[in-house]
This record gives sequence, C-alpha cells and structure tokens, in this order.
Amino acid sequence: MTRPWAALPPESQRDPRTWVRFLAAAALVVLGHRLALPQGLFLGHVVALVLLPVWWGSMRLRRGGVPFLALGAGAAVAGIWLGAANDGDHAVSSGTAVPMTVTLVGALVSVGLFAWACDVLGANRAVLWYGLGLALAVSPSTTLFASNPWKFGFAIPVTVIALALAHRLGRRWELATLAVLTVVAALNDFRSAFGLLLLATLLLFAQIALSRSQRRVSPTGIVVGLAALVAIVFQLGQALIIDGYLGTDTQARSLEQLRSSGSLILGGRPELAATFALMREHPWGFGAGSVPAPFDIQVAKQGMSSIGYQPDNGYVERFMFGGAFELHSVFGNLWAQSGLFGLALVALVLGLLVTGVVKRLADHTASGILLYAAAQSAWNVFFAPFLTSVPMLVLALALVLVPTQPRPVPDELSVATPRRPSSRLTSARTR
Repeated sequence: MTRPWAALPPESQRDPRTWVRFLAAAALVVLGHRLALPQGLFLGHVVALVLLPVWWGSMRLRRGGVPFLALGAGAAVAGIWLGAANDGDHAVSSGTAVPMTVTLVGALVSVGLFAWACDVLGANRAVLWYGLGLALAVSPSTTLFASNPWKFGFAIPVTVIALALAHRLGRRWELATLAVLTVVAALNDFRSAFGLLLLATLLLFAQIALSRSQRRVSPTGIVVGLAALVAIVFQLGQALIIDGYLGTDTQARSLEQLRSSGSLILGGRPELAATFALMREHPWGFGAGSVPAPFDIQVAKQGMSSIGYQPDNGYVERFMFGGAFELHSVFGNLWAQSGLFGLALVALVLGLLVTGVVKRLADHTASGILLYAAAQSAWNVFFAPFLTSVPMLVLALALVLVPTQPRPVPDELSVATPRRPSSRLTSARTR
C-alpha cells in the first residue's frame, strides 16, 4: 500500500536520535513564529542559515530542490544588480533593498529547513509543529485582527493544525475537517479561503472515490480534471456570493466589484492591472529597493482606471508606491524586484506546485493539507503580497518536493545488523 506522505522516507529511515528530532521540532516552531529582527530578518531565517549544512543534503536529494535554490539565489542577485542598473532614473533605498533581499533569501532557506524537518520527523509531525509556530505568531492587538479575528488571525494556523491532526485519524476525518473549515470561511467573509478550501475538499473526495474503485488516472487526465474543477468552483463560488449565501456584506462588495470591472478577480485585485501596465512600460523590472518615480505611479493609475477602478484614493500612493513597489502579488513583487529572474522563479514555483499535486493525486496519496497549501500558494502567486505569502508557500513547497532517493541513515547507525540465516539455509548446511 502506498504511504500517505509519498515524499517521505519510511519510518525506519528517519533519524531516530531524540536530540535531532527535538532540534527539528524547535526549528519549525521558530520558523512558524516569525519573530522579527532588524532589516526584514526573522529568527527562523537565522536558524535556517545556521543549519544549512544539515538540510542541504535533503534539498539536494529532492527533485527540483537545487534548481529552486539556485534560481532563487539568482533572483536575489538580479534584484541587487537591477537596482544599480536603474539608478539613472530610479533612486535606490537601502532601507528597502536589504529587507526585500532578506525576505527572498529567507524564503529559500526556510523551504530547505522544512524539507529536512520532514525527513527527520515525518511530514505530519513537521506540519503540526510548524502550525503551532504559526499560532504563536497570531497578534490580537492589530487593527485587522479586531475587524475579523478569523480571517486575519486564526484561519491559517487553525487550518494547518486541524488538517495535520485529521490526517493522523484518516481520510474521512480530513474530508470532514476540510468541509467544516470551508463553512467557517464562508461565515467569516473569507471569500478566497472559502473557494480554496472547497477546491481542496472536492479534490480529496475525488481521490478517495478513485482509490476505492482502484482506478488510476493518467497525469494528463488529472490536469484536465483539475482545470475543469477550478473553473467549476470559481463559478459556483461566484454564484453563492452574488446570491447572498456568504453574507450581505460580501454580496454588496462583490456586486460593486463586478459592476466596476466586470470581474470579481480584477475588481477585487486592481493591483493586477497596475502590474501589467508597468510591465508594458518597463519589462525588465526595477530592482530591489528602487523607489517608484512619479511616472511609474501615473502608469499604474492608468492601468487601474482602465478596469473601472478609481485610483485617486490614497491607497496607490501610500501602500503600493509609498517608497517601494508593492504590487500585492508574489509574481508582481518578484518581477519588480528581480525582473526576468523573478518571473522564472515564479514559473518554477508554480510548476513544482502543479506537478507535485498531480503526482500525488495520480498515486492517490495527496493529503488535505498538501492540497490546501498548494491551492493557497498558487492563489497567492497572483493575489497576495510576497511577504504574507511566504509562510504557506514554504509549507507547500516542502511537501511537494519529492526526494529522488531515500535520505541516508546517520553514520553511527548505518552499520547493518548481521542477519541470522534462515532455518532452511541452516538445515541445508548441517546436512
């Protein structure tokens, strides 16, 4: 029978040393907690960098691990180079260039640390410890938390912890947990989470049905089915929102977005229009720390106006271009920071997420947390800032990266125990 977490070595090949397991669990809690240090650094980044010699082997044995780290490092260097190359028409602020570069490098090393912890603890325990760290990071004192505690506080850590616990109990528990979380998202004005959790629920249900019928679907068939299911979920979610099933406030806001732009996606994320307008004018990107020029702001506003959005509201000047480029999407931010290297990194990340999910669905081994984390991360690529997308993206990439060979057992435990000869061989020798 195929193991539920296909990316992991079997229990007999995991590191049995107690102190190593403790180190991995503590590192994941610190990584999830995101304790802030100066210059955009988190304590988890420091831990990941210190343990780089430990987790490098785990990433090297994962299909796509080395290309991901190499391309990410190239994107970080490209961001610094682009900033210097564009200094003729764009000022560069070291106060933003360093945090932007640190955030990118921190995401790379965080994936490596998480991947190693999965090898040591097993993915289920690793996800649970990481979820506990995310829970410790919840800050009830923020204004956003006060406006919607579930959406801006508890949603991500509770989802991660609940799905990790449910996985230990079986797929029916995972399916029930996903269904409950979908309802909770709908009741708390969390449109994107509602759609993504619904998608993960339907995918897990389909996998259970296929595994019971012992039918194996080709990867091509899964890709086609996945695309069709995404379209169905979007249309269904939009219909439920417009009909008021997710609340009157959500309905009113969505109807206004449809009226202004003709699309819930463009109406809800007008930053996309600004990003595309800037890409047409300045296709090579701007560089880490580049300060937006008045012309850039004007181009972005024109792009947003083209979809019916009114950009003269202070949000564009203060949030999107207040001393740095914040385009409210992973791909937009990485393009502005690293140009073509940033876009290449985004393409690789999306490729890893899609191929990882398709492979697990084909093998009937996809877990609920993997399906949700991958769906959430793919959504964040287009609709959420890079900084806030990192925690779920690190989790998703660590789970979808597949080892090409088992992780070696520690040296002091690698001496094979002599096998006792079978009774048949013994009797043959004594004749």
